[in-house]
Amino acid sequence: MRVSKHTCGVRYGELQGLNKQETADRFGNEQVHKWRRSYDIPPPNGESLEMCAERAVAYFKEHVVPQLTAGKHVMIAAHGNSLRSIIMQLDKLTSQEVISLELSTGIPMLYIFKEGKFIRRGSPVGPSEASVYAYTRYKSDVKRK
Repeated sequence: MRVSKHTCGVRYGELQGLNKQETADRFGNEQVHKWRRSYDIPPPNGESLEMCAERAVAYFKEHVVPQLTAGKHVMIAAHGNSLRSIIMQLDKLTSQEVISLELSTGIPMLYIFKEGKFIRRGSPVGPSEASVYAYTRYKSDVKRK
């Protein structure tokens, strides 16, 4: 299943295309920190984590959960805030907990969908070496290098 950026991508508004330093130079470090570490404060003409969560979680429920219910395997690769939104839903995190959630780039997280519930295997904070978490019917937390 492929998803376009318009479906799950984060909307940065006036920050689109700027790197962190350019953004800080233009708007100030304090303001940039508020946008990056708040749940409900969007950048100018952009969206907050809360707004992103509305779209990402709705998409997840409408398109991903039915695939899982049908017994299919689904891999999601997305921007950090889209992933934070989905993780917030699956792990039942509060808005305060989710804003401090750090995700490791390129380190997969594995959720098992069983009897209508999600069980996390792996961690949002990756190990020191790159690894792949795999699921087999015999052991649910196999780590391969």
